[in-house]
Amino acid sequence: MCGVPPQDPGFSQRQPDGSFQGLEIDLCRAVAAAVLGSSTQVRFVALDTVHEFLADPRIDLVFHRLSWALTREAPGQLEFGPVYFLEAPANNRLEPLAPLLRSDDADFARIVRWTVYALLDAEQSGVDHTTAEQAGVRGQWPAGETGAALGLPPDWANRMVAQVGNYAEIYEHNLGVRGARPLPRGPNRLWRDGGLIVPLLLH
Repeated sequence: MCGVPPQDPGFSQRQPDGSFQGLEIDLCRAVAAAVLGSSTQVRFVALDTVHEFLADPRIDLVFHRLSWALTREAPGQLEFGPVYFLEAPANNRLEPLAPLLRSDDADFARIVRWTVYALLDAEQSGVDHTTAEQAGVRGQWPAGETGAALGLPPDWANRMVAQVGNYAEIYEHNLGVRGARPLPRGPNRLWRDGGLIVPLLLH
């Protein structure tokens, strides 16, 4: 189960039919695809505060446009995952947004971390939702031992990208010119494109 904000256009927004759409929603779906094999195998719960996460053990992680800050993590019950978005508010400093997880499940935290980095690495490697499965069959992406290292099947990253897209596709779908909240990628471009996002080594 993934905790998300109820109404944050472009990031997480409940639709009239009760479903959710947004960048953070697609990141939750990517985790589900990596772990369970299908991006549809995830339930969303609207949260207003972090305390609701702590109170409900059924919630596995939270994507709630939270900036990674020492005082949010230091008490020890929770920890942040990887930065998936750099927000530039009006105070002239970047806010690193990251998912929130429970600190007592290192294996799941590792999977969430590498899920995000795999989406970024897919973009950097030119692998998208149309080529991901064949890239796996041909042994082109990712390195074959990555699944075993995470305790996941060998095609964990391929099926994830095939179902939800790479990071660029997710961004464009939700925050691109036709998205619910158009935002230039700016610092969220890959380092090679003049941004500040650097994928870790997926091998």
